[in-house]
Amino acid sequence: MKQLTKDIFRPEIHFTPPFGWMNDPNGLVYINEEYHLFYQYYPYGNKWGPMHWGHAVSSDLLHWEHLPPALVPDETGMCFSGSAVIDWQNTSSLFDNNTQPGIIAFYTACIAPTDGTDGTQMQNLAYSEDGGFSWKKYQKNPILPNFGLKDFRDPKVIWHEPTQYWVMVVTEGQEIGFYRSRDLKKWSKTSSFGKYDGAHDSLPWECPDLFPINIEGDNHLYWILIVGVQGGSFAGGSGTQYFIGQFDGEYFINHHNPDTVLWLDYGRDYYAAQTWSDVTDGSRIAIAWMSNWQYANEVPTLSWRSAMSSPRRLKLTHTSSGLRLTHTLPKEWTIKNTPHSAQGINLVQKQNVLITPSYTAGILSTALYMEIGTIIQCKPFGNDSLFYTINRTPDGYQIITTRSIAEMGEQKYSDTFEHEIALVLPQAEFLTLTAVIDRCSSELLLQDGEFCLTDLSFDQMVNGFEMICLKGQVTINELSFCSANNISNIITKAA
Repeated sequence: MKQLTKDIFRPEIHFTPPFGWMNDPNGLVYINEEYHLFYQYYPYGNKWGPMHWGHAVSSDLLHWEHLPPALVPDETGMCFSGSAVIDWQNTSSLFDNNTQPGIIAFYTACIAPTDGTDGTQMQNLAYSEDGGFSWKKYQKNPILPNFGLKDFRDPKVIWHEPTQYWVMVVTEGQEIGFYRSRDLKKWSKTSSFGKYDGAHDSLPWECPDLFPINIEGDNHLYWILIVGVQGGSFAGGSGTQYFIGQFDGEYFINHHNPDTVLWLDYGRDYYAAQTWSDVTDGSRIAIAWMSNWQYANEVPTLSWRSAMSSPRRLKLTHTSSGLRLTHTLPKEWTIKNTPHSAQGINLVQKQNVLITPSYTAGILSTALYMEIGTIIQCKPFGNDSLFYTINRTPDGYQIITTRSIAEMGEQKYSDTFEHEIALVLPQAEFLTLTAVIDRCSSELLLQDGEFCLTDLSFDQMVNGFEMICLKGQVTINELSFCSANNISNIITKAA
C-alpha cells in the first residue's frame, strides 16, 4: 500500500495511515524480528467509519511498511479494538505443529443496527498461520458473547505464567472484567475491578492493557493495568490512566487508594495506549493514538487523519512522588544523524535559544537549572500556537500549556481544540526535558519521563524550537538536537 498525497501536516517520524482514518493501536505483537502494528482504520474517508484493522510492520519502530488491512467488517460486524498473542504451545489447537508459531488476534465484533441504536458488542477471535500477514476469522465466534452489557469491548489477552492460564481483560462499562482460559477459546469470568477506583466520567472505559513489570533496579514485581478514559482526562477529553497493583491470575488489587489517579500522559493527545507482546528482551514498549475524541474528526489534515505517538519504553521507578511509570524512547527509536549540541548556556531575561527551522522533525534533549522565581517559555514550533510556560516556584515547577488554533490561514475547525492547563512537578534541583517534535505534534518527556505532555498543533508556519527566559536566570547545562533529515541546525543565542 502506498501513501497518498503528503499534505503539509503529515508527520515525518510518527506513524500515520497511508490514507483514511485511524484511531486506537491494536494487536501489538513482536515476531520474527518485526513489530506488528494493527490499528482501528477506515480506509474510505478521513472520519470515523466502519472499523477495519489496518496493518503495518517495522524492524525499528521508526520506518514502517504499510500492508493491506488485516481484518475487515462483514456480516459478523465491524472489527473494533483488541490485541494479539503468539500461541507458542498451540494451546488453541488451531495450528499445524509443523508451521511457525501461530498468532491469535482478539477483537470486539460490533453489529450496528440500521436504525442508529447501539450495536451489540462481543469478543471474537482470528488467527494467522504465516506470522501475522494473513488472517482467518474463527468459525465458532464469538468466543465471549455479550450477556446484556451495552459497552463490552477491547479485549487484551496475556499469558499468566504462575497459573498457566491465558487472561483476558475487557471493559464492561466503567469497570474491567477479568477472564481466563486454557485454550483461548472458552473463557470464564474471575472478577471485576474499577467501580470505585481511578478516574470516571459519564462514558465507558476503553482499551485496557495488563502486564507485569519489575521495579527498575530490583526484582520486586508489580502489575500495571492501563485504562482509557473517554471524557475526564487531566487535560480534558480522552486520556489514559493506569493503576499499579498485584494480580494473582484472578483478582487485581490496587496498590494505591481508590481515589488516586495516575496518568500516563498529561497532554491532550495521548489515548488508548497499548504495549507490544513478546518483545524478545522483555521490555515494555507502549504506543498511543495521538489525538482526542473531542476534535479528532475535525483537525485540518487532508487525505488522512491521526498519527500514533512515539513508542515509549515504560519503566516502573521509585520517584519523589512514589512508584510511577516513567517513559523513555526505546533504543530502536533513535535518529542516527549527528546531533548538534551545546553546553553551559546562561540565559537571563529576554534572551533565548533557537533551533533553526531547517528540519522537518527531530529530538531535543536538555537539562536546565532554574533559580526559584525564574520563568521560561518553550515553543516547540517557534510560534504562539503551542507553548509551555515553566515557572520554578518554592513548591516545584509549574508548567502551563497554552494552545490555540493558528491564525495563518486556518479556520477555526474546532471549539474544543484551544486550551490552557497547569501541571505542577515536584521540586528538584534540575529540570530534564526530552522533546519529540514533528510537523504537527510535540511530545515532552519531563524529569526522566515521569511526566509527559503530548499535544497536537496545526500551524502552517513553523519557525523552529525556541526557549526564552522571561524572568530570572536559567542555565542550560547541556542541550542536543538531532534532526530527522540530517540538515545542520544552528543553535543561536539572541538578546
